[in-house]
Amino acid sequence: MSPRSRRNSRRNSRRSYGNVRQRTPGRWEARYTGPDGVRRPIGTFESEKAANAALARVLSDVYQGTYREPETGDVPLREYAQRWLATRDLKPSTLDGYERLLRRWILTPLPSPGGARQLDLGSLPLRSLSHTMVSEWYAALLVATAESAAEWLARGGGPSDAAHVRAWARSAGLPVGDSGRMPAAVWQAWRSAGEPRAASVESRHAGTVTGRTQAAHAYALLRTICSDAVRDRLIEANPCSIRGAGQTRPAERVVPGDSVVDAIAAAFDGPSERYRAAVIVAAHSGLRAGELFALERQHIERTPQGGVRLNVRQALVDVPGKPVAFGPPKSDAGRRKVHLPPEAARDLLAHLDRYTAPGPRALVFATAAGRPVRGGNRSSMFSRAKRRAGAPLELRWHGLRHLAATRAAEAGATLAELQRRIGHSTVAAAMVYQHATDDGDERLAARMAEIQAARRASNVVEFPGLSG
Repeated sequence: MSPRSRRNSRRNSRRSYGNVRQRTPGRWEARYTGPDGVRRPIGTFESEKAANAALARVLSDVYQGTYREPETGDVPLREYAQRWLATRDLKPSTLDGYERLLRRWILTPLPSPGGARQLDLGSLPLRSLSHTMVSEWYAALLVATAESAAEWLARGGGPSDAAHVRAWARSAGLPVGDSGRMPAAVWQAWRSAGEPRAASVESRHAGTVTGRTQAAHAYALLRTICSDAVRDRLIEANPCSIRGAGQTRPAERVVPGDSVVDAIAAAFDGPSERYRAAVIVAAHSGLRAGELFALERQHIERTPQGGVRLNVRQALVDVPGKPVAFGPPKSDAGRRKVHLPPEAARDLLAHLDRYTAPGPRALVFATAAGRPVRGGNRSSMFSRAKRRAGAPLELRWHGLRHLAATRAAEAGATLAELQRRIGHSTVAAAMVYQHATDDGDERLAARMAEIQAARRASNVVEFPGLSG
């Protein structure tokens, strides 16, 4: 081979699907052909050895099936997130929550912690998202959600003005019910009065809303979206790697006692008396609020033993700003049959006779007009009853479900029985309700002593193999 041929060989070292060539003295260029047939440059290097090494890495990815085109990941986060959301099979309430988180906290620019610039994650290509960028955004998110929570509390701590209108109307002597739609004239009168805020509404969430839960949910959603981007081979690694950022601290659950439940139920008087039995049934059945208020007359069965059984087949789909609809329970495990103890069964049967409309499709717990009870109205009625009964303000309707599960556990329900009664898909979720209280353990010790005493009294040999 002539010297010239050898020089050309060194300057243009070809590889399968790629080549390295010398552009100028001391500058070597590597190029390759990808699986899509497109010829692309890798870069320019100071030595032929470095160019060959870069080409080898790219071709190795091609051969091993781990290759990604350089332009992969150029799609903006906003476009990918919206496409991600549109292709997910989500319940309407979950979809609504995700849309709110995306719109308010992830795709809307947030001021940086120092306020020097705006952090617009939505406009950034996926491949440009880094741990540093996400960490800066999360710091801005914590500030923004805290400020939003403070503003929310200052406005009255409620998602709408309805509670303030109703409280003002009562103080003004205007006739309004405990639930349902208020007349337009009442709304107009409230606005004419300067839209006064009710003090009882303003203070009910003080000290309990900080915004950190919203921040955790937004971060967890971004992490999930980026995880799917990794799975779609659009980015190499998930940039959301802040330890604990997507976790929320479980709120301390306030579980009412029997006397508190009775007092709250009794406080459902006047127009809200038609919902008194709902409190009793919730505290004994453990049904979710959406399941309870979706019960129809045809879902109530009388057993041969004279009891009552609830057939849970549907749940309310209550998305703010949209008409109430009906959908399946939260999970397949939510489709179940729940027996009521005699006390709750009597209250439910009396309610059916007095308040439930005839016909199999009539809602068991409905407004006076027979319409579904929305979550906001239910919460407002429950809050008023709590205040009248002197119950802890931290108590929520979900606490009734917690009480029912605790009662079942104290009655000796196994985890499988508890899981089936409450409608949980996993044992881990059911274990939340397995309370180990001092009183419960004391009762357990007493029962163990009774069993042991009975065995001794009957001269039962517990270990036959050791009797000799």
